[in-house]
Parts: sequence; structure tokens; C-alpha cells
Amino acid sequence: MKKYFLFYLLFCAGFAEAQQLNVGIRLQKTHQMYWENGVSAQYSFANFKPDRLFVGFDFVTSRLGTAFNSNALKQGSYIFSGSWHFFKKRQVHLVGRLNAGYLNTDLEEDVFAELPSSAVLLAPELGLNYSPKNLPFSFNTGIGFYVNTQEESKTPGTFQPLYYHMTLYYKLFENRK
Repeated sequence: MKKYFLFYLLFCAGFAEAQQLNVGIRLQKTHQMYWENGVSAQYSFANFKPDRLFVGFDFVTSRLGTAFNSNALKQGSYIFSGSWHFFKKRQVHLVGRLNAGYLNTDLEEDVFAELPSSAVLLAPELGLNYSPKNLPFSFNTGIGFYVNTQEESKTPGTFQPLYYHMTLYYKLFENRK
């Protein structure tokens, strides 16, 4: 999946001059489940709605979260997103986001081979972003709801609809026109 992420990032960079690239650490909690951790990246274009429209990629896994070194199921989510930042001139502003991706659960034992271990992810999300003016960091928090796009018995048992997250971004580069 790392190759896909790199390809996605290079593809975007090849066709547009970047306005801004943010990379960060994401902590995500699925309601009534365990914490998951991962990485996040957001990319804004200079020629089309700069600082407002972002495309992004998140990789979130329980392998680095509270499931680390425990009996909890190991799972990973690969999430592509599009987000819109409202009231961008303020330090704290509203963010609307639409996520689409893939969830894969490692059931580990052969006895569970017939159980579903993957799901398609689709989630609207609403959140807040805090971006200090003179610092290259921003803090994003949000709440989202995974829409179950498959039959009820065809999703992993760890697939729960409500989640919330916190992401700390570092502004890797920013080109002003």
C-alpha cells in the first residue's frame, strides 16, 4: 500500500503546482473499540481553491494503537479523502470531509477463514482545524460515520460506524503565489 500512496502523491504533484503539503500523525478511536494510530497527508493545489480544497491519504492501524502487543484483532484502514476548509482566515475553522477507502482485518487463525475480513469504507466527516498563524503545525479533530456499503453479514466484526480522530499536521512546504 505504501507504493500506492507514493504513486498517488507523485501523480498529484506531477499535474499541479502544490500550494501546500501537510504530513502528520493520526490517532483514531472507533466508538466502543480500541484506539488506532497512523499517518496522514493532505495536499492543496495552487491553481484550484488553494488552502480550501485538500486531497489526502490516511493509513490507520490497530497494530500501533492499543491493540499493540495484545489479543485484539490487527486491522488497517487505507483512506483517501477530499476536504473543504470553511472560514480559512480564522485560526480555528470548520472542516467538511468525505472519506473513501478500504479496511482489512487480519484474523490470524485458520478457523476464522470463512469470516469476512475486509470492507469498503465510505464516511462523511465534520471537524475543526486549529492553524496558528506563525507556526508550521495544525491540529485537526473530527467525527465521522462509516456508511455500511455491504450486506450486514459481509463486513468484519470490528467494523463500527462511529469514529472520532485527532491529527497533528506539520506543514512540509507551502508555495504562495
